[in-house]
This record gives sequence, structure tokens and C-alpha cells, in this order.
Amino acid sequence: MEYNAALEILQFLEKYDEHFKELRAFINEKQEKVAGDDIVWLLDSLNKEQTYIMRGNSLEAKRKLIFEERGIEGYNASKLIENCPDEIKGRMKLVTGSIDESVTYIQETNKNVLEMARRKLEVQAEILEDSLIAGSDTYNNSGSKIKKINNDDNVIGSV
Repeated sequence: MEYNAALEILQFLEKYDEHFKELRAFINEKQEKVAGDDIVWLLDSLNKEQTYIMRGNSLEAKRKLIFEERGIEGYNASKLIENCPDEIKGRMKLVTGSIDESVTYIQETNKNVLEMARRKLEVQAEILEDSLIAGSDTYNNSGSKIKKINNDDNVIGSV
């Protein structure tokens, strides 16, 4: 691979790597917010997450186009490094390694976040079911507790 083409690919991959580093930080924060039950942050972050997804899709499309234009569309990281000029081999190895590490981290962390959210929802469902079975205190608009009467004729209860 000629030096200028390899340098263009390297510079693009460095931008791509920056995107993954930002996404990695966001996913890490998302994991902390799910663990902390910060629903407001999670709802507010949906647009930001969508932006990362769209940017990632755009960068991947551009990467495919650059690789196709250079005749290297089937290259993986090791083949890219192998065919890279010696002057930039080190940088290429660093950037491809960083991208690979970020992608792996993002995939694993996303999987953990989904599992954590699933378990939290299951616990909440159990708590809700238990409270419905046991009966829970109910309050009226003025904050007074509604006393339940175990009489089938009294469906609502009395204050």
C-alpha cells in the first residue's frame, strides 16, 4: 500500500478511534446511571445516544468507502498493518488496537447494562406483585390514609 493512501486511512481511523473513545465514556456513564437508577438521566440521554449511533453508522460507511476505493475492502486490522508502510506501522497498530479494545468494551458493557436493567425490572415487578397481594396503604387527595375494611360490600374503604 502506498504511503499517502496508508496515511489517509490512518488519519481516518484516528478520527474513528476518537468517536469510539467518546462512545465508550458515554456507555460507561450509562452503566453508572442504570446502577444508580437515574431514570431522568437515562431518558434525557436517548438523543445523545442516537447521535452516537448515527455518527458511528456514518463513519463506518465512510470507512467502507475508503477501503473500497483503495482496493482493501476485505482487510482486517492485522492485514492492514501488514500492508502498511513501515513509517506508520506503529501508529496503525496503536489505532487499530485502540478501536478493537473500545468496540469490545462497548459491546460487553452494553450487554451488562441490559442485563442489569432486566434484573432491576424483575425485582420491581416482584415488589409490585408482593405489594398488590399483601395490600398496600392507599391515600386520598388530602393525604389521609384510606382504611381498608375486609367486607365484600365495601369495595372502596373508608377514610
